[in-house]
Amino acid sequence: MISGRTNTVVAIIHGGFQAAFGVATDPRTNTVYLADGGDKTWVISGRANTVLATARVGSEPLGVATDPQAKAIYVTNNGDNTVTVLTSCRGRAAARCR
Repeated sequence: MISGRTNTVVAIIHGGFQAAFGVATDPRTNTVYLADGGDKTWVISGRANTVLATARVGSEPLGVATDPQAKAIYVTNNGDNTVTVLTSCRGRAAARCR
């Protein structure tokens, strides 16, 4: 994690993911969402710098975008050409669209 104020590394998160591809934040909740390129999106607390949860998404998730107002996270899955919609309140898959 990098501090936006000082532009320095403040924490290194070891969550067991193989790679980090897409990253998005929800400034309302200070939550970070990380697509791991495998089959998960990681939910990370920006306050505590810890992994809160993982959410199974489609194959090879690469891109992540948040909509704080709708409380939704959108994950693009390269391996199966889908988009998974997660709810930001629980980090659970709400829908997967082709």
